[in-house]
Amino acid sequence: MVTDSNLYALEKLNEALYCLVAGADRVQARLGKAMRYLMEITPGYVPDSELRQMLVGIKDDLTFAGPTHGEGRVEATLRGLDDEDASAIAVRILELHNRLWELIRHQGSELPASAAKR
Repeated sequence: MVTDSNLYALEKLNEALYCLVAGADRVQARLGKAMRYLMEITPGYVPDSELRQMLVGIKDDLTFAGPTHGEGRVEATLRGLDDEDASAIAVRILELHNRLWELIRHQGSELPASAAKR
């Protein structure tokens, strides 16, 4: 059954994707904006263990560098990412979104009552 938490995760992934596709900044800067939304998704909001691992892996890949020069982990990580690696992470965010959407769509007949009112 689809829960409100599942739908919240999908909403935040939608917002993260918007950050990735809208704007003329380098992909690293767009990832930084997208990460704000990804941080709002806890693994428990994702109904599938493989998708939860994808989420955790993406977050880990965007926070692996230690903070330096007064910046946070995300900023330090993004500063060190080349365009190819940054683009690969962006593609994984898209894949996570699409797979979560498909999972929710297939379970759509079991949407929570709160979703039916939207």
